[in-house]
Amino acid sequence: MFRKRDSQGGLFESSGLLPPEKAQRLEKSWADGFRRHALPLIDEAAFAPLYCEDNGRPNAPVESVFGVLLLKAMFDLTDEEALEQLEWNLQWHHALRLQPEDAHLCQKTLHNFRARLLAHDGGRLAFEETTGRILAALKIRVDRQRLDSTHILSNFAHLTRLRLFCETIRVLLRAVHATHPRLFPRVPERLRARYLRSDGSSSAYGDARTEAARRRLEVCARDVYRLHALLAGTAAAKLAEYKVLERLLLEQCDVTPRPPKARDDDDDAGERPAPVRTKAPNDVSSASLQTPHDPDVTYSGHKGKGYSVQVAETCHEDNPVEIITHVEVTEASTSDANATVPTLEALSTRGLHPEEMIADTTYGSGANAVDAERVGIELVAPVGGASDAHAEDDAAEATRALTIADFDVDTTGQRTAVCPAGHEAEREEECSEHRLKITFAKERCEACPDYARCPAKYQQNVDGFVLSVNLIQRNLERRRRAEATGEFKKRYDIRAGIEATNSELKRRHGLGRLRVRRRPRVELAVYLAALACNLKRMVRHLLAAAPEIVPQPA
Repeated sequence: MFRKRDSQGGLFESSGLLPPEKAQRLEKSWADGFRRHALPLIDEAAFAPLYCEDNGRPNAPVESVFGVLLLKAMFDLTDEEALEQLEWNLQWHHALRLQPEDAHLCQKTLHNFRARLLAHDGGRLAFEETTGRILAALKIRVDRQRLDSTHILSNFAHLTRLRLFCETIRVLLRAVHATHPRLFPRVPERLRARYLRSDGSSSAYGDARTEAARRRLEVCARDVYRLHALLAGTAAAKLAEYKVLERLLLEQCDVTPRPPKARDDDDDAGERPAPVRTKAPNDVSSASLQTPHDPDVTYSGHKGKGYSVQVAETCHEDNPVEIITHVEVTEASTSDANATVPTLEALSTRGLHPEEMIADTTYGSGANAVDAERVGIELVAPVGGASDAHAEDDAAEATRALTIADFDVDTTGQRTAVCPAGHEAEREEECSEHRLKITFAKERCEACPDYARCPAKYQQNVDGFVLSVNLIQRNLERRRRAEATGEFKKRYDIRAGIEATNSELKRRHGLGRLRVRRRPRVELAVYLAALACNLKRMVRHLLAAAPEIVPQPA
C-alpha cells in the first residue's frame, strides 16, 4: 500500500549530533547538496501506481529507496555496497534525510522496488520527469543538443561459436533436469555426457583447438537438432530455454534433405543421424543469438557483442551545465541511422524540441535530415561519401549552372518555394515521400536573367517551367557546400563534448559493464545511471557557486 514519507525532519538526525566544525564541513559536502537540491526533485506521488491503493503493508519510503538506487548508480556500487553505505555512512544519512535508526533497507526491498519499476516502465518515467525538473530548475536551454551512441555490455561471457552451442545445450539440459526430471532420462546418456558431467557441472567439450572445434561444432549442431526433435510436443517445449535452443537452430543451422554422413571418429558416431549442418559464418545474421544467458544481446561488426545506448544532451554555450535529455537502449546490430528520427520524436513529445541536433555521420543521412526538417529541427551532421563540392569564387558563382540546392524549398510545405532569382512558385505537388514537383510561371522564367543556367524545364501540359526536386539530394548538396566553405566545422565542433559524457557514464556510473542481464533490466540500469549523472552535475554546479567546497562525487 502506497504511503508518502513524512516531510517533517527528525530531531535526532546524525548531522545534529556532530560537533559544530564537522557539521559545518558536512553542510559544504556533496551530501548536503544532494539533500537540498536533488532529493526534493523525487516526486513520490509519481510512484504511487507501483503499489496497491488499499491493501498490503505500507511501503518503505519511496524517497529513501529511490534515493539509494540513485546514489548506488552515482557511485557505481553493488547492492551490498550501497546498503552498507546506507547503514554506516554519515554522508548518506544526511543526503537521504534519515535518522540512524531509519538508515536501513534489506536487499529484498531494493529487488522488489526494481521489479515494480520494470513492470510499470518506472525507470523511463522517473528519468524523464526528474530530468524535466532539473532543466527547469537550472533554466537549461534545450534548443541545441547533440546525439551519439555508446556500446555497453550486460553481465555475460563472450562465447566462441562452439561454446555458444555447448552452453545453449547445457542450459536447456539443466532446466529440463530441474523442472521436468521425468523427461531428463529420455535424453541419450552419451549426448548428455558431452555437455554435463555426472555431478551436473559443465564439461570441457566447448574448449577445443581450431581443427577439433570445426568437427565438434557439427556434432553440436546435430545434438541441437536431436534435442529439439526429442522435446518437441512435451512440457519442456514451453521452457524459455527450449525457445532459445530453437532460435539457435533456426539462426545457425540449415536443415538438409538428407542427413550428412558422420565420420567414424566423430563423437556422435553410431547415434541417430540428424539432417542438419551449420551455416557459413557470413550467412549468420548479426542479430542472432550471442549467449543463452542474455538472448537480447546482438552483435556489431564494429564494436562487438552487447547493446547500444543512444544519448542526447544539451550543448548550448549559455548553459551553466549540460544535462542528458534522452537515453534509449537499442540493438547493437542496428545502425544508429535508425535511431535519429525516434530520438527527435521522443524529445518533441516531452517538450524538449531542439532547433539543432548535432550528430555524427551515421545519423545524418539525407532522409533523416529531411525528416528532421519537417518537424522544425536542423540535423547538423557530416555528409558521408566522397564529395566534389568546393568553395566558389564570386565570378565562378555568378556563371555556374544552378541546381536544386539553390532553390529555397520549405520541406514542411507551409511556405511557397522561391527560385534563386526571388520568384515564388505558382504551385507545388508532392510526388512521393521525398520528391516534389514545383511549377513556376512561364512569363517570369523566360524573362529571368538566370534562364540559361536554370534547371527548371518548360512543360507544355502545365504551361510553365517545372522543377523536379529530390529533397534528399537537395539536402545533401546544400550540406556539402557548407562543409566546403568551412561554415559547417565551426558549428560541428561542439559535438565532441558528448564523447566525454559517454565516457563518464561508462567509467563513473558503470555503464561500461553492467551487473544485470536482459534488455528490460539493462534499460532500467541505463535510466538510473543517466539520471544519477544529471543529478550529480546539478549538485556539483550548485555547490561550485558556494565558497570552500569539499570534493564532489566522481
